[in-house]
Amino acid sequence: MVKTLIFKAPGTNCDVETGFAFKLAGSKVDFIHISRFLENPKILFNYQILSFPGGFTFGDYLGAGQVTVSYIKNTGDIIKKFIDNGGLTLGICNGFQILVKMGLLPGFKYKKNTQVVTLGLNTTGKFIDKWVKLKKKSKRCVFTEGIAEIDLPIAHAEGKFIPLNSEVLKNIENKDYIAFKYINNPNGSVNDIAGLTDKTGRILGLMPHPERNIFIHHHPLWKNGVKGGEGLKIFKNAVKFFK
Repeated sequence: MVKTLIFKAPGTNCDVETGFAFKLAGSKVDFIHISRFLENPKILFNYQILSFPGGFTFGDYLGAGQVTVSYIKNTGDIIKKFIDNGGLTLGICNGFQILVKMGLLPGFKYKKNTQVVTLGLNTTGKFIDKWVKLKKKSKRCVFTEGIAEIDLPIAHAEGKFIPLNSEVLKNIENKDYIAFKYINNPNGSVNDIAGLTDKTGRILGLMPHPERNIFIHHHPLWKNGVKGGEGLKIFKNAVKFFK
């Protein structure tokens, strides 16, 4: 059976929902706290999928996901080896913030920098909680197979996508690193970027929450005939990859 490891840290608050979505998709799910992970990072190799769920790890002090990254940055090579060996990694909201600050997304190095993009304070300067429509862009991302457009909710204060410079942005745009773009940009993200993949297509990081749209009635307009539950496709694609 496909096995998924869900990462937890103080302030994580979407781990149960993310785990439930993976279970619905057909995966066995285990949860691991940051302290247990640091004791034995190689436990990761007992799984096929790793997920960093949403939340506000360590209260987002020093910036969203930054304290978590300071704890686990030395495990980056193990996570990279996990990906290189065929594993999948999904980072949602705070999980996306962690992946970019570790340099795992978009995954290419620029000069001496390991972090070439970040997720900063929304242009409004406020926390945003609303539904958005996304358009799939990447042709190689495992998680997005069979998706053209998708409605998902967002809930973040630091979701504005910002590249290091125009050269990095051009590389991301031209080399198929963009997983999703916002159709109606809610937070000021440069070039409407809402999610990234890496060169393997086996990592997905996105600000919107697919685990919050896994049933028909999750969509706020489901009674008006708008189909909900589309987010489950992302989790099913991950599990299907190993079957």
